[in-house]
Amino acid sequence: MIVVDTNIIGYLYLSSDRSDQAEKALLIDLEWVAPIIWRGEFRNVLTLYIRKNKLMLEDAIRIMDEATLLMQGGEYETVSL
Repeated sequence: MIVVDTNIIGYLYLSSDRSDQAEKALLIDLEWVAPIIWRGEFRNVLTLYIRKNKLMLEDAIRIMDEATLLMQGGEYETVSL
């Protein structure tokens, strides 16, 4: 199990200088877990890419769907005290 955040998920789906590292991490362990907040954060990242014309809406929707499938069963709530 690898605990990831929005950045790692983004590196996996959006081309960057760290994409190779994210892909290698996924090959090491397919079980990724993250706080459920990753969804909203990742949508914000995808929205920024759309606004900067680096991504089409249809592609952003597809990427979000794929990331959601990847993280299915690996999301958890956090408690603020």
